[in-house]
Amino acid sequence: MALSATEALERLKAGNAAYVEAQANTGDISQERVKELSENGQAPYACIVSCADSRVVPEHIFMAGLGELFCIRVAGNVIGDMELASCVYAAEHLGVKLIVVLGHTQCGAVASALEVLAAGDTPEGAMAPVLAGVCAGVGEEREPVAASQANMRTAVDTVLADPEIAHLVAGEGLVVSGALYRTETGAVDF
Repeated sequence: MALSATEALERLKAGNAAYVEAQANTGDISQERVKELSENGQAPYACIVSCADSRVVPEHIFMAGLGELFCIRVAGNVIGDMELASCVYAAEHLGVKLIVVLGHTQCGAVASALEVLAAGDTPEGAMAPVLAGVCAGVGEEREPVAASQANMRTAVDTVLADPEIAHLVAGEGLVVSGALYRTETGAVDF
């Protein structure tokens, strides 16, 4: 049985509190857990959309083991078609009741987008889709932490605007929330 959104959020908060104090992740990664997941499938309690930044690892940040979190990682935590489809999959097929878009401080994608905006340039090259998404996400905000928060809120709004997600929010108890990981301390502000 899937946890409610409230139960999932409390579990994430408790995991993050343990993480801030920990020296190692206590999540279950045992061979017994691997076998159990192989035989019974996954039943994550939350879906986390985060940046691909190597310092932002949801399984560690929330002290989670194998099979506990359905993680979607993309530079700048930008929500495109694939990320949105993955969120819908987590909610519709896996029964997740909580989707969290996890932004973070010192985000390189946000810093690059702010540089593009300051120069009045148009994003080009392979990074163009990410930078265009982050530029749109930060809007008029130019202070880096506030820009990361604005980008995260834009991603939350994008997820909530999807008709399938909206249906699940209205009728199935799905909650979509934003959070900011502080790379300086390890703490998450929900």
